[in-house]
Amino acid sequence: MTRQEECNEFWMLTKGILQDARVDTEEATVIKRWLEEHQREGEFTLAIAQLGKFLTDRYIDRFESKSLCDMIGSVLTALRQAAKAEQS
Repeated sequence: MTRQEECNEFWMLTKGILQDARVDTEEATVIKRWLEEHQREGEFTLAIAQLGKFLTDRYIDRFESKSLCDMIGSVLTALRQAAKAEQS
């Protein structure tokens, strides 16, 4: 899978979350699993760790949700940059 394909897949996975700016436990679990399956050279290590920390109590509060939305945006930016670099 190319980085562009991964970027598109992650965008499709997270666009609903970003639209309502809320992450629940199920969504966080799915995102964590996706990042674990698609990471290269440990690039998502911090995001995976953050998700793991927030999932410890199986409840995502509004502050954690906001933080996770920010993290999703950062991952999308990183994927877009990697896709752009891959095309060059």
